[in-house]
Amino acid sequence: MVAGAPGVGLAVVVDPDPESHRYAEATPGYGILEEALEAVECDAVLVASPPRTHHAVAKAALEAGKHVLCEKPLATSLEDAFDLVQTADRAGRVFMVSQNYRYNAPFRAVQRLVAGGELGELASIRISCRRDTRTLFAPDDFRYSMRHPYVLDMSIHHFDLIRAATGRDVCGVYARSWRVPDSPFVHHPAVAALLDVEGGVPVIYEGDWATHEPETSWNGHWEIVGEAGRLLWSGSKEDRGTGRVVFERWGREPRPIE
Repeated sequence: MVAGAPGVGLAVVVDPDPESHRYAEATPGYGILEEALEAVECDAVLVASPPRTHHAVAKAALEAGKHVLCEKPLATSLEDAFDLVQTADRAGRVFMVSQNYRYNAPFRAVQRLVAGGELGELASIRISCRRDTRTLFAPDDFRYSMRHPYVLDMSIHHFDLIRAATGRDVCGVYARSWRVPDSPFVHHPAVAALLDVEGGVPVIYEGDWATHEPETSWNGHWEIVGEAGRLLWSGSKEDRGTGRVVFERWGREPRPIE
């Protein structure tokens, strides 16, 4: 995908597994990042490695003077996260986490209506995301053994969307996760949470990566309620970039939003 992106040239692929280099076709392959940074000229580094490696890989790239686009999560601890921010500041480089969900068209419609005041003062938000990923990933995929797989690898998108849609930060979290016995996840692939958003807006959040219920879009099903009406956002299970946004002003017929 990087090689085919307009305005971007793929300079080198770094992976300790030599087998992965064949996917880069004519692009050079290295097993050690530092060696690649010394040998190849590039402006930026895309970090798409397992979460536990993000801190070490991103820090090495920033200290080498490269801009960094990092897959989420930024890091797996607050200490590492702050360290990367400080490293980027010292290096004078751009360090961005890839929160790609906020750039799809249905969410932009939601964001536009909320920002435009169509709902009036916000009253509540409800989000539910259910996917059955028991066989979605390779059997040895890191998600099946990582701690808090749903929270770190999935709900982080929805958390970002809450902030992007409302323009407010989350100031409180009460959450509970649990293990699903018939799934390959060693740890907890299901979670329920009550989030407090600035201004006293409650968010009721449910997520499940080993569901037996009908699946939702990766975006989840959303209901945003305000004093003037509510927004409903649902999407395709196959294509996260498509979806249906409906605005219902209290006392009037619901209408779809382009």
